[in-house]
Amino acid sequence: MALLNRLPTRDRFQIMGITTNGTCVNCRNSNETRDHLFSLCPLAVDLWRAILHLNGMNFTVLPWDDMVYRACLKWKGKSLITTILKIAWNAYVYSLWQERNRRIFQGRSRSTDNLLKEIIEVVSIRLRGKSINKLDSTNFFLCNAWGII
Repeated sequence: MALLNRLPTRDRFQIMGITTNGTCVNCRNSNETRDHLFSLCPLAVDLWRAILHLNGMNFTVLPWDDMVYRACLKWKGKSLITTILKIAWNAYVYSLWQERNRRIFQGRSRSTDNLLKEIIEVVSIRLRGKSINKLDSTNFFLCNAWGII
């Protein structure tokens, strides 16, 4: 639903005529749109930067559509880095949406570090027991970074 811009974000509620505060609950600085929530919000930026850092990759702030385009263009094949990026991407989107809802409905929040730990755990669990060539230095680095045993 995030890819199709169908998530019930606050800007969409306002378009539908449902009165709501349009401010992002994760940063309280901008209007909550899909693009803001998943790519421009400081929480999203910090979280995605940390994920890329774990992979030894550089970070650039990109609008949502550009992030999706780049992922579709570059994350091909079955290499360990590609697999990790795909799993981490899904966990990233899910954790940001879950965090938004936690803040709205429960009045509780988690730090970027806590969200990153959850994503690391998801990646580690999904890849645990898979056949990975750890003699390859890149794979060895990634396994250590992501806690893949």
